[in-house]
Amino acid sequence: MRYYKKSVIGFRDESDEEIGGVLSTAPVTVQEKEPFCCIAKIRFKEANIALDYYNDAFYLEPGDKVFVTGKYYGKLGFVERVTTHFRIDKTKYKKVIAKPDLRITGSFQRVNDKMISFDTNFDADRFGAIMIPPRDPDDDPEEILCGEGWRVELDCFEDSESVDPEKLHRGLDLCRQGNVLYLSLQQGRGAAYIRGSRVYKAEFDFDGETVSNLFCSCPFNDDCLCKHETAVLITLRMLLDQPELEDRTDFVAFDTDFFWNYVSCESKAVALQ
Repeated sequence: MRYYKKSVIGFRDESDEEIGGVLSTAPVTVQEKEPFCCIAKIRFKEANIALDYYNDAFYLEPGDKVFVTGKYYGKLGFVERVTTHFRIDKTKYKKVIAKPDLRITGSFQRVNDKMISFDTNFDADRFGAIMIPPRDPDDDPEEILCGEGWRVELDCFEDSESVDPEKLHRGLDLCRQGNVLYLSLQQGRGAAYIRGSRVYKAEFDFDGETVSNLFCSCPFNDDCLCKHETAVLITLRMLLDQPELEDRTDFVAFDTDFFWNYVSCESKAVALQ
């Protein structure tokens, strides 16, 4: 049996109140500044130098994190400098295509190997915007087609004919390695992000007993659940078995290691109480 020490951590914006020893977080209110045309010098971990990109869709300033088109598409870059004094051939420049919102607020507590919150502002769409960049506008548009989603009883899903023993074992490995980075359940709709050869998203419905309409964004199309989907089911059942989540219907869960790595890297985007 795995034991852990429960801890409660609060992340806040400008105003909050402490009630009963647990930080109560006020709603996040940030006024977005108007976009402007500029050339941004952006550095990536994979590059030895900072590179210039054209931007006309966002308000940028040094310290912002962005996604771009071109060679470093899919890599989160760091804005080093911004200038509005330029004359360029726009066709020869790659563009800034996303500026994810990195701010995080809420009260968190450790439950097993996850950091759980019942009031965080980090919903599945915001998390996904950090982990998965928007499509490169130079690529052909996506044409997503869905067949029938998986349906299983959560308490005994491993006995279902749709679960392959090998995929179940590999799903357990993903859980042990901390690769279920994020899982949320909001008003019966669930979402999770799982790290594999890339980050994949799983989505599902949950009525308290049955998981239905379960899909994963990975390319696996055999007649059984993929390893990412089994990892999500394992994680969801583990969390709902914990006393801290008894009678809770809505929550957000981060892998603990991922959570603290994020907090340490994005210290300007959080406030630690």
